[in-house]
Amino acid sequence: MTRRFPLAAAALLTTGLLGGCGPMVPVCPAIGFVNPGPVTIEVAPALTVGEVAACFGDGCAPAPLPLDRDGRGQMPLAPPFLADTSVVSIEPGTTVRVVITDATGTVTRDVRAEIPYRSEGGGPCPGPVSFDAVVIS
Repeated sequence: MTRRFPLAAAALLTTGLLGGCGPMVPVCPAIGFVNPGPVTIEVAPALTVGEVAACFGDGCAPAPLPLDRDGRGQMPLAPPFLADTSVVSIEPGTTVRVVITDATGTVTRDVRAEIPYRSEGGGPCPGPVSFDAVVIS
């Protein structure tokens, strides 16, 4: 038993001394942040003389999006704006498609845009994030 003590003490001392030799690397917790939406679409007043339709992702089929008097519409992360119902969170890099038509039904804008976001984590680890309005002008 007395032979084990010096060996254990030497191993513990070596680990303690060498463990602090490397650079300090931040370790981020494995926390997932869910952003269920909705996403705000803001359309310039001059463009709202017809219809506005929108959807999430590339190759999606835009659905009519009602706008308030300020030209803002709330697009939920749900059908008909979202085809893939397994998606439960808006992530950085998510894109939307916004199609605007005039009073005659002619497409005046067909825009694909990434939803702007900002990190609120305040440190080396990302998240949580908040999403800004997608502005179409």
